[in-house]
Amino acid sequence: MGRSILDVNLLAKVAARKNKREQYIRERVSRFAGKRGVSSEAALVHIARQCGIGTAIYLRKLDPSKQAEVRSLRADNPAAKRPAAPAKSVVRLKRPVEISKKASLKLAANHLMRDGELRSRCLDLLGASSKFDRAINQATLVLEDRIRKKVKPATPMTGEPLVNHAFKDDLSKTVLRVASGIADDQRGFTQILRGVVPAFRNQTHHHISDDFSREEAILVVGFIDVLLRVVDRSVDVRETTAAA
Repeated sequence: MGRSILDVNLLAKVAARKNKREQYIRERVSRFAGKRGVSSEAALVHIARQCGIGTAIYLRKLDPSKQAEVRSLRADNPAAKRPAAPAKSVVRLKRPVEISKKASLKLAANHLMRDGELRSRCLDLLGASSKFDRAINQATLVLEDRIRKKVKPATPMTGEPLVNHAFKDDLSKTVLRVASGIADDQRGFTQILRGVVPAFRNQTHHHISDDFSREEAILVVGFIDVLLRVVDRSVDVRETTAAA
């Protein structure tokens, strides 16, 4: 094969990569070349590739027969033909933002309340640390005021007398008629409105009560929001009669 001349730069790179003396690398290259029956130059290029060192420049310097030896060594090692699989990127999932129970309930309350006036008067009270009867007090006050503005009674009215004046079970006798105009709807909502006054309005307007939890207050205020929409959409029978 003739005397081999190893590329000193490539030899130095392999020695540095393996953290070995150059003489040690020379001896290893020589043993590998003898074992595989190739030139030392081809053996050095092959070993350099195994170390992850780029060898294109050095390979071009070799004569065609030694380049063929490098290719044969590569063919004998199928794993070397395949490029290393790229490292799988680690997808780091964002840690979900943890919020307190109080904050989550406040978000729920804000979502439940569609009525602007109700939200402005109750949301801060539902976010307090205690005394949630105040939120129910304000919610029922908004409901009562909304009925009063809708029905416009000739004399001052509050509470049950106001509800009884505005809404009646009988569609032919009521002043405010539910939007659907269905008798069962009229009777049902009228009875609900009558029940809200003694069950929630009177209890929180005339007494201090610590019996309501935040969750219970949110549920009551959310239900008042539904009733406000019923009142807002109700039809004043007096106006339709006058128009006819």
